[in-house]
Amino acid sequence: MNARLLLFILVVLAGGVLGHFMLQGSGYILISFQKWVIETSLWVFVISVIVSVVLIYVLLQIFMGIIKTPNALRNWQERRGNYHAVGKTVKGLIALAEGNWSQSEKLLLSGAKGNGRIINYLAAARAAQSAGNYEHSDELMALAAKSTKGAELAVGLQHAQLQLEREQYEQCLATCLRLQKQFPKHQYVNKLLLKTHTALHDWQAVLDLLPKLNKHKLLANKQSQELEIKAYQKLIKNMIASRNTLSKDPKAVIRLWRKIPARTLKQLDFAPLAHAYISHLIHLGAQQEAERELRDILDHHWTPELVRLYGWVKGSDSKRQLLFCKDQLKHRTNDAMLLLTMGRISLMNQEFTEAKEYFETSLNLENSVETRNELSRLYLANQEPDKALEMLRQGLGMALPELPMPIVKK
Repeated sequence: MNARLLLFILVVLAGGVLGHFMLQGSGYILISFQKWVIETSLWVFVISVIVSVVLIYVLLQIFMGIIKTPNALRNWQERRGNYHAVGKTVKGLIALAEGNWSQSEKLLLSGAKGNGRIINYLAAARAAQSAGNYEHSDELMALAAKSTKGAELAVGLQHAQLQLEREQYEQCLATCLRLQKQFPKHQYVNKLLLKTHTALHDWQAVLDLLPKLNKHKLLANKQSQELEIKAYQKLIKNMIASRNTLSKDPKAVIRLWRKIPARTLKQLDFAPLAHAYISHLIHLGAQQEAERELRDILDHHWTPELVRLYGWVKGSDSKRQLLFCKDQLKHRTNDAMLLLTMGRISLMNQEFTEAKEYFETSLNLENSVETRNELSRLYLANQEPDKALEMLRQGLGMALPELPMPIVKK
């Protein structure tokens, strides 16, 4: 039921009850105070009291209203100012989304009032950055930090993001490290650090951060694996390509390689890197280490390039090398590259007949210039020049017509 209607009904009922009693008799009241005497009927006295109470209440309300008028005016002005500030903020954000940087910054700063002004400063900093005014953007970020207590993390993260976009990687690293010290449990700081270290090509730092991010599931599994593979690839390539002392130390190179987890080594992308790694060890003269490492790598990556390389390294026990290859041949009977490699390792063991058989079997499976050259060299050593010349001729890769050739007189 409507409150006013209920009040009206109550007033009517009260009036009816009062009228009923007034008709029963007017009553009599006498008030005497010193020389003053007031004489009146009961109902006139009651009505006078009620009217007096109402008048006093109205006067008090008017008085309180007059006292509160300045505060009320200020509150009204503040509400009106906040309303206009919100309107300018909304327009500024729309301008920011539309790419109107100058207008956006102007509107946002004009609407920077009240407790929410930090939003205006952050958005204005973004607008200034998009306009290429980096110094002014930093000034606005400082204003944002001062505007609201307890917003250091939010402002710092936004500032680091802006520095990343500007490619100010050293400054971004300093910002992230400061935030990491202040908020060690906040993992998004580590995510920004990861992006910064990646941009700075600090691959060891990237590898150090990945476990923390994976623990809190801040990276997709695929993204994490790709980044881990890339980091190890870069570390190995950089070491191989550099000319420092560590690059020339086989033990240091091997130590770095063995840090790579087995799950990462099994990725197909690592086969070319493994080839470069073994080739570098061979270049350093670490033949025995190269053979041992390559044998382990072949368990994960059996590629023609790596198998071929196994025939170029001489381990501490060449007979063991040959036994390893024979064991592999049981499962790869038609692997021409493996047979070529076995022929070369047989030569290391001075098993010339076996070497010849392996070369010839390999050649039957695949017409390879490299295999023909090996056979040609072996035929010459066995005093079979005709076969050697035939191998060389066929190794040219084309058949020649029968034509007269000059005869050298002895």
